[in-house]
Amino acid sequence: MNRNDVITALIDKKGLGLEIGPSINPIARKSDGYNVHIVDHLSQFDLKTKYLDHGVAVDNIEPVDFIWKGEPLRQVVNNGLVYDWIIASHVIEHVPDPIQFIRDCQSILKPGGIISLAIPDKRFCFDFLRFPTSSGALVQAFLEKRVRHTPGQVFDSFAFASTLDGKTSWEDGSAGQLQWLHAHGYGGLALKNSLEADDYVDLHAWVFTPSSFRLAILDLNLLGYLKIHEESFTLTIGCEFFVTFRNYPPKGDFDRLALAMQAQSEGSRLGSPEAAKQLVQHAAQPAQPLSWLGLTGPSAKPG
Repeated sequence: MNRNDVITALIDKKGLGLEIGPSINPIARKSDGYNVHIVDHLSQFDLKTKYLDHGVAVDNIEPVDFIWKGEPLRQVVNNGLVYDWIIASHVIEHVPDPIQFIRDCQSILKPGGIISLAIPDKRFCFDFLRFPTSSGALVQAFLEKRVRHTPGQVFDSFAFASTLDGKTSWEDGSAGQLQWLHAHGYGGLALKNSLEADDYVDLHAWVFTPSSFRLAILDLNLLGYLKIHEESFTLTIGCEFFVTFRNYPPKGDFDRLALAMQAQSEGSRLGSPEAAKQLVQHAAQPAQPLSWLGLTGPSAKPG
């Protein structure tokens, strides 16, 4: 079963659907018979222009029905239609307010409609050295009605991004040379830019393992910030895991302590000291000492 099969397992392609942010890799293609509207940050023409020199198949880019610049989704998809399903692959980790994002999705879904998410697993991508997002952090973003990432999130995203043998994503069982993705000091420069400018910086604001995400959703349901049912869950394939929700109140019991303990275990993926040593013993050091305050370092603005 490949990732597309997992993501679309509970989706009726004849039902009206919405795919958010497919860019160069749409899952629910109109050419495959899906009755779908597309939301993306640029038009089809502009997306093709953006990726023209990136060595990707720009012909895969679907016509874009709604252009989303970060405002509440319900303000963008304002056609009055009610959808049967929504697909969002590698989206929720980018949005400034995941609670509001899920609520917005629910507001344009019919009762019992599907939200199918693919989410990067921090253990197998450039978020490896970052700490998982807490339930409280998601609540805080919602209470602040956040529409852009905080300077602290910008710093974390750049300062703790890493690679394994030069790759930004990998599979379980991989070993190699763990390195910082950016030069020492780049996080401070990104922080400085974020404090001085109002420009929206796209990044992974939220970091999850499978159990940390499920625990967060459980907490948000218990607190009343969400009312959504986890219909299915698929463990990590490659560098991502999959969760499908139904648009009705949660059913069934989850063991919160078991989820928390599993999240702790997942967060300690390095396991034994020897496993950690295998990854870091040959890690390259920064070529030059750069200030975390960004007073020296790359002159280019991070993007």
